[in-house]
Formats: sequence, C-alpha cells, structure tokens
Amino acid sequence: MFEKLDKKLMNLWLFLDLQKMSLEIPDNFSKVIRMQNERVHKLARAAYQIPFYRERFDKAGITPDDIRTGDDLTKLPVLTKDELREWMGGLVHDPRYKDYICDTTSGSTGKPVSILFSPKEKAYMKANWYRVMRVCGYDPKTGKTMSRINAHDENPGGEDTRLQRLGLFRHEFVNQYASEDEIIDAINTYKPTWLYMNKTEMMRFVLYADRLGKQVYHPKFYDPISEKVTENDRALFKRVLGKGIIDSYGSAETGACMVRLPGKDYYVVHNDSFVVNVVDEDGQLAPRGRLIITPLYKTDLPLINYEVGDSATMRTHQGVHFIMNVEGRLNDYFRYEDGRVTSFFEVTPVIAHCSDILQIRFIQKSYELIHVQIVRDEKAEKTREELEEYLVTNLNQIFKKPFRFEFEWMQSIPPDPNGKLRMIVCEVGR
Repeated sequence: MFEKLDKKLMNLWLFLDLQKMSLEIPDNFSKVIRMQNERVHKLARAAYQIPFYRERFDKAGITPDDIRTGDDLTKLPVLTKDELREWMGGLVHDPRYKDYICDTTSGSTGKPVSILFSPKEKAYMKANWYRVMRVCGYDPKTGKTMSRINAHDENPGGEDTRLQRLGLFRHEFVNQYASEDEIIDAINTYKPTWLYMNKTEMMRFVLYADRLGKQVYHPKFYDPISEKVTENDRALFKRVLGKGIIDSYGSAETGACMVRLPGKDYYVVHNDSFVVNVVDEDGQLAPRGRLIITPLYKTDLPLINYEVGDSATMRTHQGVHFIMNVEGRLNDYFRYEDGRVTSFFEVTPVIAHCSDILQIRFIQKSYELIHVQIVRDEKAEKTREELEEYLVTNLNQIFKKPFRFEFEWMQSIPPDPNGKLRMIVCEVGR
C-alpha cells in the first residue's frame, strides 16, 4: 500500500536498517540465534498468507506454529529456480507490485530469473551489503568503493550524489568490459579502499597484470563476487592485489548471506538476517549437500529454502551452522552415454593440487572428447606438455570412462556473456 512512499524513502530505510544490524562477528551466538528464531517464526506467519506458500505448507502437513527455528525451515520443500521463475515471473506485471523493484539474475544456471523486492526489502538488502563491508573493517562513510557497472544500480557512472560530493559514501564504477590497461589505470587512479567485481572479470585484468608485471594498487579490501574462489585463484589474487581478499557469499536473489574473512577457512552466516542450511537429496539437514538460503528480511514476497545451485559442507557447533566450503555448481557435469555424470567438485582436487594452473574450462564436445581451455602460470614448474599429461592421467582416473583431450592454451579465458565463467560447458546429452 505504501510502496510508492517507501521507494522515495529507501535511503532512510537503508540507514535505519544498518543501525540495527550487528557489525561484528560475535563470540557468543546465543543472542543472535534467538533473534533468528523470532524472525523465522514471523516469516513463516507472513508466508502462510501467500497462496504460493500456503499450498507448500499444506502439502507438507504443517502450519506456521511448526516453524520456530532455522532448522525447522527444512520441514518445507526446497524452492528451486524454476519454481521461483514461474511464481514470481507471473507477478512482474501485477498492478499490486508496480512500485516494487524488479531485478534479474545473470542466467548463469539457465534462463534469467526475475525477482521482486518491495522498497523496504531492497533497502535492507543494500544495508546488508554495507554491513558486510563494516564487519570486515571498512567504513562506507569515509572509504572509497569501486565496483563493476551494474544494470541495477540507479546511477551507474552518473554524477555524484550530495553526500558523495561531501566525501561520504564515495563510489566509483569501472567498466568491466574495458581493456585490461584501462581497468588497471582506473584502479590505480582512484585507489579504492574496497574493490568488488565478478571473479572472472577481476581474474581477466589480474592475469594480464601478473603476466606483464604491471603494478596494481592494493585495495585494503577486495571481493571477487558471484563465483567460487578456488585456492589457486586466491593465491593469484593475493600476488597481484595484496592480502585483503574478502570472500562474501550470496546471490542476486538473496543478497550476501555470509562472509569468509582473511585468514579464515570458514564462512560465518549473518544469522540475524539469513538462515543458511545444507540438505541432502531428501531435504534433510546434512554435513554435505545442497546449499539453501532463506533471507529473513524478505517477508513481503519471501524466498524460503531457496536453492542457489551450489553444494557445500557444513559444520554445526552449539547449534550454529558454519559453512566450511562452497563446492560449486551442482549443474556443472561431465556426461556419459548411459546417463551417468561426473560433477566438477569430483575433479576439483586435481586442479587444486596443481598451482601451475591459473584458469581452466572444460568443454565436453562429445561422449569421447573434452576440449580444455587452460591458462598456465608463466612462473610454473611444469611445462605445457607436463601439465597436459598430468591432467589427462589424473582426470581419467576419476572419470567413469577415459576421455580424449584436446588443449587450447590461452593468456586468459573469456567469460560467458553474463560476465561469469562456467567451469564445464557440456554440449552433449541435454
């Protein structure tokens, strides 16, 4: 009812939301988990009033009173991208939501998904991103942020706002499609405190700088977003951009739900605003399986148990979930004629144990042939021929049948049209 007014007041809601958020990772999670449980029950009551979710509750044979904790959310089914696309896509042109903000995903796992946010939800999502920065030690009021151009930003590359002209909330955009030299020059000129881009976009100019020995300004913090960062990636980024790498995790649909700080080997969930669970094929909590996210701030058009498409490992300590590792897309497969598949995380150890490989993409051309695009560290110990032999030998020990390989050696692998880089492109068995 008040969405039009809320849209005008989005910056105010953002500011007020940020004041309420925890800006540090607690030593004792008991208070934040109590807050999470309260918000979980409130979300369940709100969702039950929406026909889409009432049907899901009824099919599961439960009511909102059965949902009291984050773990209880697994009593409801997982929400897939296809289900979200069909449900929310049908609401985009509904007059009731004319003042909502409609974002669209990149389509990295299939067709793009339209996602509707009320102005208050969108303000909270933005405040949460500032919270991620502040948890890491960044002050958005006085720091300088630089990011890729984003179609959803209201003023990408436009004039500074009044606050920015006063030196507050400074933000510069860099054209991720520009040449490597232009990107590096822009970073070196602006000297951002915080830099964030899609990992593949960042990797492009980092590889270029590393190969040619170009100096790139070291931001205090930088965040390669939207894609899995491997340990090989991490080592290269630190070599070129310094030690301030931040690994925040989330999606366009949910916002940033957890963060891995420098020197840590696990992700901490923003438990006051999200529930992150790992479930098996039956939707039950498991130490390893499908990663599902529930943003607790999104109560107008909720996303409960949203499956982002990644697998992960989870450790639970004193009732608190910690994500130990995000293992990558579940829908990236090598396929066989008999219907069997091999997933990317099954072959990950082969890549991770060879630091000479900086980038790699597998294109399965047939049931017999895999084309490999590969970037080698110029400081590598292994020659191209030795790397080819290493990959063929070790991968064929993992695959369910031997493949033939052809190698295309590159200086950098171009991203897909959505700006990301799929590790496996399967052209057979669809």
